[in-house]
This record gives sequence, structure tokens and C-alpha cells, in this order.
Amino acid sequence: MVSEYTYCPQTDFFIERVDRDEGYDMLSFHIHHKFEIYYEIAGARRYFIEDSAYIVNAGSVVLIGENQIHKTASLGDNPSSRIVLNFSREYLEKVTAVFPEVDFFSFLTEEHNHLLSNISVKQQNHIQGMLVQLLSLEGKETPECEARRKMLLATLLLELKDLCRQQQEQGGENGRVSNHIVDQIQAYIAQHYAEKLTLTGIASRFYISPYYLSRLFKKSTNLSLVEYINGVRIKAAQNLIEKTGDSIASVAEQTGFMTTAHFRRVFKDATGLSPQQYRQYYKRINK
Repeated sequence: MVSEYTYCPQTDFFIERVDRDEGYDMLSFHIHHKFEIYYEIAGARRYFIEDSAYIVNAGSVVLIGENQIHKTASLGDNPSSRIVLNFSREYLEKVTAVFPEVDFFSFLTEEHNHLLSNISVKQQNHIQGMLVQLLSLEGKETPECEARRKMLLATLLLELKDLCRQQQEQGGENGRVSNHIVDQIQAYIAQHYAEKLTLTGIASRFYISPYYLSRLFKKSTNLSLVEYINGVRIKAAQNLIEKTGDSIASVAEQTGFMTTAHFRRVFKDATGLSPQQYRQYYKRINK
């Protein structure tokens, strides 16, 4: 299986625009040590974040925190356009150091802010304009361009933070698509991910057929049950790699993977890095 990445794990800032003439589904979930801002220029998408799914229409903004599982899928076979921006907390450390009393980041992680859709056309155009300015700076590495890039990003974050506050005050919908059975299954997986989990076994526990479970889970989350379980396990593996010196084989076993080889493959598909590269990268950014 070929993976497509919409970020560059080795850099602290990445932005791109993609225009598609037909529907497109991400092949696997995404996890990275960065924040993400996703802006839908045209079309509509279904966006999965953590244990929730959202409908994203043109003019909407999706906000994703560090190490949050996410994936997009088509709504029909229609054209779509989007801008995606990834950045690390460290990228803005010089800016945030000047304003220690300002919280630039935490709103990006809050569930009620994942989908910013209750905003006017004027506000949408303003956000898109700032993203286009950031796109225009791609490949320009002069000190002046780097300063503009960081100041633009910091300003964009403050604008989005304020729009999130306004949406909450106005009682805007968070856009979450929910299903009670799926919620229960996700809670069960969160508790038992280190054990052997199968479609048949989980379906039996919840007194539904494997076929029905498979269809229901895919419809609700845009992920197969196996993809979702792997996502939960990869997040747990990231935590172990970051906080312990356990061997990669031990991490694989503790998080429910049957073989180390399978763990390595799934981990790289999800993060863009091998487990060893991830450990080295995490140590570098936390020095």
C-alpha cells in the first residue's frame, strides 16, 4: 500500500494547496507531533478526528492538536480544493517567548473547536487570504520571509482563536456526527487495545453481526475497525516511545501488535517515520 503524506515530519512548518477533480480518500489515518490547520476551499469532505467524525463544507476550518488521529474521506465523487498547514510548537517559540501571557495553542486541541464552520463569508475570505499569503512564502528562506511567515502564522492563530470563541458564544454546532453503538465500541477499544481484538469478537460482545458492525463503523468514522484499532495502538506506542526506553519489540507487544514487523509498517504508515526515527526525532525536538 502506498501512503500519501500531507505533511513533512522532518520540518517544523509545512503548507500546501491541493485541487482534486474527483473524490479522494486518505489511505490511512494520520498522526503527527504538530498542529494542523485545514481549510476547505471548495467541495465537501468527511473528517475523522480522534473518536469523532465531522462534515466539512467549503469555507470551513478544521483544527487539530498535537498527536490527534485524523483522516479525511470523500462525500461522493466530487471535486474539492483545500489548504493544509502543519507546524510545531517549537516553530513559534521566539514569538511566544515575547508574549508569555498569550496562549497560542491550546484551543487547537479542544474538541468543540475541531470544526470551525459558523463563520461569515467575509471571515472565510480573510482566513483564506492569510493562508494564501503563507503559501506565497513557500521556498523563500530569507530572514525577512521567515519573519513574515512566523508573524503571519501567529496572527492567524489569534484570529482563529477568536473565531472559535465567537462560535461558542453564538452556540454554533460542533458538527460532530455520532452513533451510540460506535461510541460504546470506541470506549471498549480504548480499554482493551493491548489485547487481541477481532471484528467477530467485538461484534459478538455487542450482540451485532460482524457485517453490520463493519458497515456501521465505516459509515460513522470513515475508518475500518482495523484502522481505528491500529490508530489507538499507535497513539499508545508513541507515548511509550516518548516516555520509556523500552525496545521497539516490547512497545509493539505492549500495544497489541502481533508482530514487530507489522507494528513497524503500521507505525510508519501513520506517522511517516519508523519507530526508531520517531524516537530520534522526539529526542531532538525536546532537547
